[in-house]
Amino acid sequence: MKHLSALPALAALLALSACGFFKANTDTIVPVAVLNCPHVEVLQQANTVTAFEPGRSDVAAQLTTAQITGVAGSCQPSDDHTTTKVTFKAGFTATNGPANHGQPVTLPYFVAVTSDNRIIAKALHSITLKFGDNANTANADSPTLTIDVPNDDASATYEVLVGFQMTQAQLDYAAAHPAGN
Repeated sequence: MKHLSALPALAALLALSACGFFKANTDTIVPVAVLNCPHVEVLQQANTVTAFEPGRSDVAAQLTTAQITGVAGSCQPSDDHTTTKVTFKAGFTATNGPANHGQPVTLPYFVAVTSDNRIIAKALHSITLKFGDNANTANADSPTLTIDVPNDDASATYEVLVGFQMTQAQLDYAAAHPAGN
């Protein structure tokens, strides 16, 4: 047990010697740029879409019900810190409806940059979900998406929202069927 009694003294010696090392390095203050990273999320009102055969909305005509399962990404400042690069992917899942017969489904979705509930920019994309042999569900991830936003105080209020781009009939159906859309 005697060899353990030297540990506190050794720890104190290391701590004191480290203080001298760090003091030499604290003479230079490096300014750190603030990174205003917009919040990226799925728009709840547009996270689920049900597609039907044209002109119908009965269960037998249902092609698919799809959901955006989430988004994940990161932010990086530009070299001069004037812009922030927001990079992310979105995940999707879909069920094979009775009228679809396992065919791939391609669904439009949007990515919108908003501030104070105003749309600043919006882009449309599409995702194709392919059902495997006799599969009832399909999953897919979007390609990596990149958006550049100014790195200023105003951009701290920006949100990047992802949602399905719906027709009026799909919006009406979603409003009438909020639990299962």
